[in-house]
Amino acid sequence: MIKNCNNIISEAIFCKEMENLIYFFDQIINTINFDSKNLIVLQVFIKKIISNADAANKLIFEGHIKEAKIVLRSAVESVILITYLSQFPEKIDDYLDEAQILKIKNNFIVYKNMREGEPIDVNGKTITKEELSAENKRCFNLIQDSAKNKILKELGIKDYEIDSLNFKKVDKYFTNFRPQFMRYEKMFKELDEIGFQIKDEFIFSLRDIVYGFYNDSSQIAHSCFLDWSIPTYFTQKEAEYMFHFFTKVTLFLKVLLKDVVVMNNTKTQNLINEMRRANDKLEQIIYGKTLVH
Repeated sequence: MIKNCNNIISEAIFCKEMENLIYFFDQIINTINFDSKNLIVLQVFIKKIISNADAANKLIFEGHIKEAKIVLRSAVESVILITYLSQFPEKIDDYLDEAQILKIKNNFIVYKNMREGEPIDVNGKTITKEELSAENKRCFNLIQDSAKNKILKELGIKDYEIDSLNFKKVDKYFTNFRPQFMRYEKMFKELDEIGFQIKDEFIFSLRDIVYGFYNDSSQIAHSCFLDWSIPTYFTQKEAEYMFHFFTKVTLFLKVLLKDVVVMNNTKTQNLINEMRRANDKLEQIIYGKTLVH
């Protein structure tokens, strides 16, 4: 329960209005025509953020506050990635390559850790090391040519085949491979170097806005004892956490998308008005009044 000045408000009332806010933003995104490869990449992760926020809201309703923050950590990672790729669109192809290379790396790690002569269970199916090697090659052949060529170039081979001759070379490559899109501090630095900022009432860097959320939820995700040993109740602070997270994310996405997609139509404006109403109701629930915008 949130104790708010003269009223005690339940999680159910807060979560219902939060659900409305998330729903109307989702509908706004659905009105936008993401009509290029680069925009489709951004659309996928915007929808992921919306899904994460919806899942976190449902967890709050069920009383799982810590779990909600862990889910929001995933959303924060997507905010960082969307921001970075929107400012460096020339790196989207590299990102897509790395995402596919990471899958090949995952397959290789399973192969590497498999003991000789001992079959393992993969998704309910018993598979031998020889079969797994063939599966690795099949998956390699499915990825796009640019990703294939990067792997083959790094390995100095013409065909992707894991055998006794090249095993150590493949192992070394994948051991050292860490996708650029998982290096958040590097992305923060590159955004700072081009002077990227979000301008509202105040001027923020991306790191200014997301770091507090990310650091707090990371400690929970990594089983910090103090976080998990103390019960978490749904207080005004927790309500603000969820509310501020989503309002900051929507502000970010609005700024990032305004110059690359068409958002001005009657349907979109009606949905924006609905979002504002849900926003005002949440402010009433949390603060007992609507804040001045």
